[in-house]
Amino acid sequence: MIEINIWSAPTVLWCKLMNMTTAAILVIGNEVLSGKVEEENARYMIQGLRRVGVDLKRVNIVRDDRDVIAEDIRTMSQRFDVVFTSGGVGSTHDDVTMGSIAQGLDLKLVRHPELYRMLQDHYGDRINPAVLRMAKVPEGTELLGLEELRFPLVRVRNVYVFPGVPQFLKTKFDFVLSLLTGTPLILECMHLKVGEDQIAELLATVDTEMPDVEIGSYPRFDTEEYRVKVTVESRDKKQLEEAVQRIKEGLNPDWIVEA
Repeated sequence: MIEINIWSAPTVLWCKLMNMTTAAILVIGNEVLSGKVEEENARYMIQGLRRVGVDLKRVNIVRDDRDVIAEDIRTMSQRFDVVFTSGGVGSTHDDVTMGSIAQGLDLKLVRHPELYRMLQDHYGDRINPAVLRMAKVPEGTELLGLEELRFPLVRVRNVYVFPGVPQFLKTKFDFVLSLLTGTPLILECMHLKVGEDQIAELLATVDTEMPDVEIGSYPRFDTEEYRVKVTVESRDKKQLEEAVQRIKEGLNPDWIVEA
């Protein structure tokens, strides 16, 4: 299992967010970890969750291993408000996501009558036992977007199950975003001509005294325009403006690269 800290850019000094809807993403698939497929679903979901103000806490990438997936589902569903999975919901031997979710949530895997009917209608004469496996879902599954989506989205308690094909995931995820509510982050950026060593103490002081603001520091070594990019984020506009002002007051004006 690989866990990605979504804030791990070259250097992130602090990350403290106000209480919000929390989320986790579980990307499933041997092909992602082997590098055969470039992962793009998590990136898309991260950007979308940020836009609507959902606080993403964790992104994991795992192999098609039923026990590992089940363990992550069990932990994530207990710790976070919503969980999004990507991949492993097709008709082949390595599509183990539904069974793993059932195992992780201590549920039975059952045939969903509506999914069964939809698969029969879609595949017609091409229907076979492998395809009908996709009608088996954890007991208590809800189907979302029956009117809005070409094929509905599966939700099991607080776990939203997405396909691994980016084209299909994006359509369904955009639909889910319309159901989520939050207060989006407001972002301000500053570009400085000096290194992190000359600003670290100032940023630490502002961060400590303003817990509703998140401050990030990102050094650059491939440009002569600036040496550090500082980001200041908050869901509170007044807090953001105060933090930016305090940082600017503590800097030598000559250090700031004007936009």
